[in-house]
Amino acid sequence: MERDEIYEMVIREMTELAIQKRDEENGEENELKEHVQELSIQLKKKLDGLSEDVKKTVTEYVEASALVADHDCLYLYVQGAKDCVELLKRLGVF
Repeated sequence: MERDEIYEMVIREMTELAIQKRDEENGEENELKEHVQELSIQLKKKLDGLSEDVKKTVTEYVEASALVADHDCLYLYVQGAKDCVELLKRLGVF
């Protein structure tokens, strides 16, 4: 396994644990996730009435959008760590 793959795996694990902790402490997030689940069910029902081509396009769009959001989150997590280190250096901590 490459070093970058290990870093990504560690960052993903840390991110998932942080989200899990936030969800346990914050009921609003759970409400939002429940709402998304309800919308997902509604979307699946509405997709049933569409042609296969349209279903495929909508599904690919939703999956690609989620993947982009996931990549953005990982990038921002790493950038936040870098920004933190930079701030600590400027404050003379290191």
